[in-house]
Parts: sequence; structure tokens; C-alpha cells
Amino acid sequence: MAKKKTIPESEQLQTETPEDVVTQLQNMEFCVFDLETTGGNHQSDKIIEIGMVKVKNRKITGEKDFLIQPGIKIPEFIQRLTSISQKDVANSPLIEDVIEEVLEFMGDSILVAHNTSFDVPFFNSVLNRMGKPEMKNPSICTNLMTKYLVPSLMNSNLNYMSKIFEIKHKKAHRALDDARASAELLIRYLNIFIDKGISKVNHLYYPRNRYELDRLNFKKGDDLAQIEEKLKVLPSSALFSLKGENGIILTALPMTKAKEDVAFAMDLLRELEWENATIKLHGPLIETFIHFAGLFPKLETQMRHNILNFLWKTHLPKLNQGPHPVLMKEEQPIERVLGDFFVVNHLVPEQYIIYPLAAISHRQELVFRYPGHKKKFLQYINSKSSKISGGKIKKQSVHPQLKDFFESYLCEMEASKKGMYFFKKKKVGATAALQDVFFKDFENFLRNNPNKYNFPRNYI
Repeated sequence: MAKKKTIPESEQLQTETPEDVVTQLQNMEFCVFDLETTGGNHQSDKIIEIGMVKVKNRKITGEKDFLIQPGIKIPEFIQRLTSISQKDVANSPLIEDVIEEVLEFMGDSILVAHNTSFDVPFFNSVLNRMGKPEMKNPSICTNLMTKYLVPSLMNSNLNYMSKIFEIKHKKAHRALDDARASAELLIRYLNIFIDKGISKVNHLYYPRNRYELDRLNFKKGDDLAQIEEKLKVLPSSALFSLKGENGIILTALPMTKAKEDVAFAMDLLRELEWENATIKLHGPLIETFIHFAGLFPKLETQMRHNILNFLWKTHLPKLNQGPHPVLMKEEQPIERVLGDFFVVNHLVPEQYIIYPLAAISHRQELVFRYPGHKKKFLQYINSKSSKISGGKIKKQSVHPQLKDFFESYLCEMEASKKGMYFFKKKKVGATAALQDVFFKDFENFLRNNPNKYNFPRNYI
């Protein structure tokens, strides 16, 4: 009998299909776990609760949890944080009494936690203290995975992630509830990896720059129909760009999923000799326009003309190309007419962006959370105002060809009183009382202009 040929591992990887990877993911078993402890010291602190959830075939298949008698006093702040009192664990088993059951449940599964840098080393320290070997299982951190998939996210704690992915999470800082929420988040991410065409299983551990939820990259030869389908379901505005050989920018188009936008983008795809195409999601159109302004000077003259004509036609059809009537009447720079700053929703829920009108650019923006970053917000306003008036920040204008469109769009948005909050520096005031008035007005704007993108549940 002829000897069966062994395929080298390198060739196996090359012949691995997306279907093979999905099958492997289905067969992988994960143990999502969470620890509640008396503190973070690996030598003296103890586990007071452990929760574990098994996931296989992208479904929860089992769970187990234990309250643990730590043998030491639980600090007051830990009792407040976890709602676990000394009385709650008085009759609970010691960790030594349940460790074998815990290890059996974990088995050879891939260990998952929302902060593996804490949970895995702490659990191993407990094993060390008991004279047992450390866990050698591979591990995945859903917190770190979140930062790779949504790099613009400012807050990745489990409470917030549960909220924006609509995951039930009733009891934060209770081990089983945290493990359940982390398991559901893992399942969401596994589905996303599959939807985005994961090509290697080890990308689960190293997903950086491959599966971001706010962008898609295509190469020459990819199916145009697939690109068109993605453009038709954009959850927000986006910057569509094409690059040719050596990374030269051929075109860039701020767009939404509107039929005319998609049709124009597809015409560009068919007409240009492109090598790479990118769709990058942003929040409101003005943010996309600001990013577009940075690419506009790199386009050839005729392409600038074509894109600009399209933007006037689709976004400002009632205006003639040229300065906005309000600016012509006032004969003042736009910041004197509209205000010193404006704020818009970010793509990410509960995040916002502020820009100075005298120096509008991506480099001068501040992305912030509210009310968590209220102090940072005020500091930015005061600092930028001082630097602009003192000439330390050069007043910037977009490319001359783009300037009239850009400023006309801002004027129209200010007149509509929707989606953008314009204000003058003096409105903020220097006293706490005046600032309270400003923030009440700002909060009223936020209530009337909620984030509507449902990102990252809706992604590209």
C-alpha cells in the first residue's frame, strides 16, 4: 500500500477555506469565567466568588458558580462593590473544597474573561498557593478584543459593552452574571468574525487591523456586487476612497446609503484603475466631510471638480455654488457668524466630538464622553479659545475649492437646529452658575439629538 502523503503545515494553512475556519470555530470550546476577590494581591487576597460559563458552537452550553469562604475579612469597599457580605460566605466552602470541581469544569477549554490580565494570573496564584500546577490553557480577553474591534471606543467596561450590545447584565461585579455577560459578548464577537470572513483561527487572538467594525477594505478583483451590497446598508455616513498603485489616492467620496450616493460610488469603482477600496464609517456627515477635506487636495483637479459638483447637487440642491447668503450678508468669517465651537454625536454611543470653527480639522477635535468628561470638555474650550486668539493655533481653512461648500453646509445645519450644537465661548461663562446654564442647554440638545447609528451592533 502506498504511503499516505503528509501535507506540510504551511500548505495546510494555504488550503484552509473560510468554511474550514467556521467549522473549527464551531468545534472550539470556551470557558468564560469571572472572579470576585478580596483584592488584587496575589499573595494575601482570596477568591470570594467564581462564576463559569461554557460556550460551544456559539451557544451557552453550561454554567457553574460558587460563593467561597475566603477565611479573611472582606474589605468594606469590596462588600459595597459586589454586594457580597461576610455573612453571605459564612457557610460557603473553602476554595480547597471546590477547586477540583472548578478545574474539571474548565478542562481543556479556551479560557475567556473580560480582563484576563487579572483573572488568569490571580487564579494561577491561587493554584500556586495550593501546590497545584498553573493553567496552561490558551486565553482570550473580551476587553482587549473590544479595543481591537472598536478602536475608537473610549469605554470598554462590561456594563457599557452589555448596554450597547443589548446584553442582559443585571448584577455587575457578581461572578456568574459577569461571566454570562462576557459569554454573550464573546458569542457576538464570534458571529462578527464569521460575518467578516475570518480566514485563520489564530486571528481570534490577534485581530488587530483586520476586523474593525467601522471599516472594510477591498482589493482589486473583489466582487463589485459585494461592495455594492455593503454600501447599500451603511449604518451611518462613510468616507469611501480608492487608491491606485503605490497607494496614490484616486478619489474619496463622503456618502450615505442613499441610492444616488451608492450609484456614484459604483461608477467610480467601474471607471478607475484602482488597487484598494476602503469604506470607513463616521458619525454625522460633517465628520465625514472633515476627514474628506484632508484628502481633497490630493485628488486630481478634474476629480475634485466631479466630486464637488456631486456634493453640491446631493446635499445643497437649493443653493447656488458659491458663498452662503448668510456669510455674504454678514461679511464676517464663519466663526463670527455661527459661533466659536460646535459639537456633534460620535459614531460610538455616548461619545461626542467638538471642533473649533476657526480651525476645523481632525487634528483639532476632541472626542469626549458626557457627563464623565465634563471637566475635560471645559478645559478644551478654554485652551483652544486662548490658543486661537493668541495666534498659537493657526486658523485653518479647507481647500479653496471646497471652502464654499463646507461653510454653506455648516450654515444650513445651524439654521436647521438639528444634529449640531453651535455656541460662542462667552456662553460657557467663567462662573459655576453660568456654566450650569450652559450645560443645561447642552443637555437639552443631547436629549433632542440622540445617537441614531446603533453602532457597534450595526457595523460594516
